[in-house]
Amino acid sequence: MWYEKLGIISIGAQCGGPNDGGLGEMKVELWKLLLQHCKQSHCPSVSHYALALRIGGEFQDFGKEGIAMVRRNKRESYIGADIVIPESAWRTKDRNQLRDYFADQVRSALQMCVSRLRKDKDQVDETGLFREVDVAIGEFKK
Repeated sequence: MWYEKLGIISIGAQCGGPNDGGLGEMKVELWKLLLQHCKQSHCPSVSHYALALRIGGEFQDFGKEGIAMVRRNKRESYIGADIVIPESAWRTKDRNQLRDYFADQVRSALQMCVSRLRKDKDQVDETGLFREVDVAIGEFKK
């Protein structure tokens, strides 16, 4: 599948302007840690969690802050969500605050994906998944 080289969790991004407050760099750094620590999906019906950042900027706004568009593709065995970060949310934070905020948003998006899987009556080892995710996020926040 297309996501096999991306690991269990991928983070894509769309930016509404040339400046993103450093979120693009942070995205790559966190993704590398997730790739290192997250070795399985912990859900038999899902092989991949596909997260997409929608970072508002001077040319485009992606809407209200939060997790949006949780979507699932059973045929390709992935689930994904959009993380909408308006310009007003990232522009007011310093680098350390932005790292914490971004990591928390990624974790929230994964929680929304797990909630959707549970709603669909899929078995998910939530404890195992978040044990791995939290190790990566812990290293990222240092």
